[in-house]
Amino acid sequence: MNFNKLYIIIIFLFLARVSIAQDCTDYHEFHCLFGDYTFFYSKQSKSMLMRPGQKSELKIIAYGGEDYFVSVCATKKFGKLRFRIIEDTPEKSVLFDNAENNYEETVIFSNEVTRNLIIEVSVPDATSDKKAKEYRCVGVVIMFRKTQNK
Repeated sequence: MNFNKLYIIIIFLFLARVSIAQDCTDYHEFHCLFGDYTFFYSKQSKSMLMRPGQKSELKIIAYGGEDYFVSVCATKKFGKLRFRIIEDTPEKSVLFDNAENNYEETVIFSNEVTRNLIIEVSVPDATSDKKAKEYRCVGVVIMFRKTQNK
């Protein structure tokens, strides 16, 4: 095979891979649910490229005296995503697990003290070998507001 043709094929494959990854950049902004108008969008929100059976962690800072709205989303081909909110301490206390709440895609919680949290997102295993290799976009939206005094 001619060296120039091989070089062009390698560049094409690299660019194709980069373009697929870039498709997820703002996925969460256009596909995930947002909280009501009382919440503000957090720049801690993120999109990522995942495949079936994969687990990913997003570390955030939750400030004291604020309510948080968290939403996760992905293509319907993935099925129901599991997400957990875990305190980022040596004990790793699970504060929320959507598997215990019918795999809800959103949660609202109040935070009294500033702390580090982990949002763990898990994609279910694929039902076929072909789907096991397919990467797709997953989004996490984080929103906040001052805790409403009663």
